[in-house]
Amino acid sequence: MKRTASLLVVALVAAAPLHIRPVAAQAERELTLEQALELGKKHNKSMVAERARLEQAQTALSSAWALLLPTINAQGKYTRNYARFEFTLPAGNLLIQPVNQLDGVISFSAPLIVPAAYPGLQSVKASIGASEANYELSEANVLYAVAQAFYAAAVSDEVLLARRSNIDVAKATLDNAKTRLAAGTVTKVDVDRAELAMLRAEQQAREARQGRDQAYRGLTTLIQIDTPYRAKPPEALGAPPAEQPVENVLKLRPEFRTLELTAKAADLQATTDALKWLPALSAFGNARKFNYDNFNRQRYSWAVGVQVDWLIFDGGNRDAQRHLADAQREEAEARTAVLADNIRDDLANGRGLVDTKRQGVFAATRAVELAKETIDLVRTQYEAGTVTQVDLLGAQDALVGAQEALAQSRFDLAVADLTLRKTAGIFPPR
Repeated sequence: MKRTASLLVVALVAAAPLHIRPVAAQAERELTLEQALELGKKHNKSMVAERARLEQAQTALSSAWALLLPTINAQGKYTRNYARFEFTLPAGNLLIQPVNQLDGVISFSAPLIVPAAYPGLQSVKASIGASEANYELSEANVLYAVAQAFYAAAVSDEVLLARRSNIDVAKATLDNAKTRLAAGTVTKVDVDRAELAMLRAEQQAREARQGRDQAYRGLTTLIQIDTPYRAKPPEALGAPPAEQPVENVLKLRPEFRTLELTAKAADLQATTDALKWLPALSAFGNARKFNYDNFNRQRYSWAVGVQVDWLIFDGGNRDAQRHLADAQREEAEARTAVLADNIRDDLANGRGLVDTKRQGVFAATRAVELAKETIDLVRTQYEAGTVTQVDLLGAQDALVGAQEALAQSRFDLAVADLTLRKTAGIFPPR
């Protein structure tokens, strides 16, 4: 996470244009973090795919119910026979085979006792619950990426503002050097040095603008918004999440629910495979209609009954599936224990990181204040001739560096706080 945050900020601090035109002709609206998260939840394309995947998993329940519901089949058939055949009997002729033979059949089969189907149905329900928890996990990851991109866009605005301010300062220094050259108090070297600082400030502003455009482009892709906007971060971060036992945090984490339901589904599947050794009882029936006679001199028939199906030997497949389900349950339980240990460590590390980054913001804020005081003092001394232009340009660079460091420290604190909340299971808010 640290590496990701650093890369994002480096990309922002290292970028964007000076001769900047507006992002769009129409006015930009302010976009809050809450609004960005809501847009990401509704319009992010990855979430559309995850919703479709969840719907696929939910169809498994219908397939599981099919094992416990009756089936009905209807069939109509026409047969062209090569000859007509009938018996001549004292009671009358008995038509056995007409030339144009018609048959209609309706049949049904209804399971009565299927021992393996009942835990199998519960196993499918648990698997669907695990898929729903996985969906929540995917949503949390997407919204976490949205929040990171939001803060990156917001800090890119700060970086660009600092670079623009540096241009104004460099221009004032250049104008001052030209004035003093005309008065004969400095040499052409001072003017050239000030002009070089001006060119460098302009290029840095161009790079900052490019970084801002890149950050906003990434955020726009995540939330699928098509109107101009500006990221407005919260004025202040909320209080860090209260400390609570890891067991309580686990209940808030979708990963834990996924593993818990996966273990439950595997346990029920093992029971299902074990019960497949038992016989199954079902009812059946059929009704037929035809255009010829049966031996009862009727042109219809019906039958109902029950049947027992018992698979005696299947080559060991049922036992193999049961052992597989047991192993899957053990794996899910082991992963749950690993998750609990990781969360315990991540919570402790996250709280320490938030405290460190919060102190870093205080230090960076004070550094900006001192840099502003320093440049004012150095400029006064430069105009009085007690320091050189090199000192003045160094003070200018120090101010810009302090402003950019403050922007990065705010970004680092926001991401650290975001990560802690996600670890505690309270991000995204539900």
